[in-house]
Amino acid sequence: MNDHSGAFGVTVKSFLRVSRWRIQLVSLASILLGPLFAADKVGDLLTADILWFAVFFYAVVTFSCNINCFYDVELDTLRKKKLAWSVNQLGSKMIPLMAFETFVAALALTALYIRGHPTVVVLGIIGWILAYIYSAPPLRIKSRGIFSPLPVNIGVYILPPLAGFLIIDDKLTGTFVLFLAGYSLLNLGINLVNVSEDYSTDRMVGVKTISHILGLRRTLTIAGVSSAVGSVSVLISFNMLLTFRTTSSVLFLLCALTMLITTVDIGMISLKKGNPESMAREKAEKLPFYFIITRYPMVLLLLFDLL
Repeated sequence: MNDHSGAFGVTVKSFLRVSRWRIQLVSLASILLGPLFAADKVGDLLTADILWFAVFFYAVVTFSCNINCFYDVELDTLRKKKLAWSVNQLGSKMIPLMAFETFVAALALTALYIRGHPTVVVLGIIGWILAYIYSAPPLRIKSRGIFSPLPVNIGVYILPPLAGFLIIDDKLTGTFVLFLAGYSLLNLGINLVNVSEDYSTDRMVGVKTISHILGLRRTLTIAGVSSAVGSVSVLISFNMLLTFRTTSSVLFLLCALTMLITTVDIGMISLKKGNPESMAREKAEKLPFYFIITRYPMVLLLLFDLL
């Protein structure tokens, strides 16, 4: 009995690790940002449509993390040994797990189609395809140089907020498009730090990312600039959208402060002397922190504006 329970515990721990549970702490924010931006009242969020959208999002994000770890096992053996160990521990369970995640995603999309959201279904299918081709051969876009950030930026930072918005309102607004552009640029900057931390190990296994094309320091400079431009764009869109009251004003300032902290932290990497890869690795440990402190204040700001 103890052996079985112990083995089950190891399997669960391995699954959580290859599902990047620390990064997924921000999944709820990713689900809510688009609907919150489009909603006129809190009740707009309490629907079966949003629930099915959440099921789809969690299924695809988990799938994308799993398939990335599955095909990166050789790379992770060099430095991220716990990830590689978890993949090997799950072994033959990985493919059925990913098949099940795809089934759940397809079920959620079917429900959304039946409920009258064909555009969201198309965006969802594109998102799943991007998750697959980013990591899996033969395309494996993560090793396609300058194009390597595109699947993540589009599939994680653009499509989910866009789909969530369209569930509530089928007409895009200029304010939301500005927010979406800024949000994707802010997160692109954070993600480029993640790309840069694996510069040496990627090169050892033949993975060519944008940092190998542009160089580490230039990539990290772009990361800082992207985060800064994105932050300003998000704040401008909030200023255009919101009716500021005391709580909203405080939360707006909190958003500005957390984005400033993140942008400065990222931007300083390329300005400091020393090994940029080592500094990128140090900052990459803070990625969940960056995501949490930038996204959840946005969620709270948009939510309190509806109250």
